[in-house]
Amino acid sequence: MNRRSWLICGLLVLFFGFTIGTADAAKFKVALLTPGSISDAGWNALAYEGLKRIEKELGVEVSHVESKAPSQWEEHFRFYASKGFGLVFGHGFEYQEAAKSVAPDFPDTVFITTSGNTVLDNVASIVFELEEVTYLLGVIAGTMSQTGKIGLIGGMNIPPINSTFHALEEGAKSVNPDIKISTSYVGDWENIGKGKELALSQITEGVDFIFHNADAAGRGVFHAVEESRKAGKDVYAFGSNLDQNDIAPDAILASAVIDTKAFVYAADLVQTGKFEPQVMWMGMSLDETVKLVYNPKLKDRVPEDLRAKVEKIRQDILAGKFKAPRVKF
Repeated sequence: MNRRSWLICGLLVLFFGFTIGTADAAKFKVALLTPGSISDAGWNALAYEGLKRIEKELGVEVSHVESKAPSQWEEHFRFYASKGFGLVFGHGFEYQEAAKSVAPDFPDTVFITTSGNTVLDNVASIVFELEEVTYLLGVIAGTMSQTGKIGLIGGMNIPPINSTFHALEEGAKSVNPDIKISTSYVGDWENIGKGKELALSQITEGVDFIFHNADAAGRGVFHAVEESRKAGKDVYAFGSNLDQNDIAPDAILASAVIDTKAFVYAADLVQTGKFEPQVMWMGMSLDETVKLVYNPKLKDRVPEDLRAKVEKIRQDILAGKFKAPRVKF
């Protein structure tokens, strides 16, 4: 199934409802491996909310395990497959090799990783096209920045993170070619203190907009921006993966959001026997699986003409007239 066919299939599911599964819902089971805590209000929480939505909307049994260490990845994949789970999600780029290793031993289980490109007979990947939204955030930051400096803070230096950063940088440079970008990495996904330290360092250097893609460590970024704003600095943050606006409502201008419906789409394909091994691209054109969500408390800080410009670009993306830049991986 090519990318266009996948989008059409997804839209049919959306508008006509999920079909009655060919597999007995009572027997079909879905598991999820996450690389961090589901309390992060971001990447891991996103996947867990998607899993619970699968449970509710498809009426199937679900299970979750926090699978941090590389030594655990194959073990957890094998555990669920041996227990008869029909679908196991590995939520992250890092799970690809483990899925590739385990899959041949369990041909009746489908393994889906996110943010990767590994495809085998029973292995597929979901790629969330978050770049479509981070490009828009770049347009906002590049236009509004008073210092001409934007900060990017990632958890780890891996392609999916860098791709969202690249799109934001290109969006900013489309409106301000002289914009300066500072990029830092926490080195893991959970060190809130390090996230705060890196953000404060960037703010000291003059950065006045910061986008994080660092999971739980992103909370440290928000803390730094909140403290800096209280100290009189005009600096803003952007949220990622989930709508994080409520975490720091006086500091987060908007969030780049992935809709949990993506997980239900994928699970429904497996349950109904329509699964085909492929990279499943999920962006704005698939019923806005990714979207820009302004913080209602701070939305008016974004000038009306700028919001109109951002909306025009969004419509061009939806119409296929503009493609947000991304890093190939």
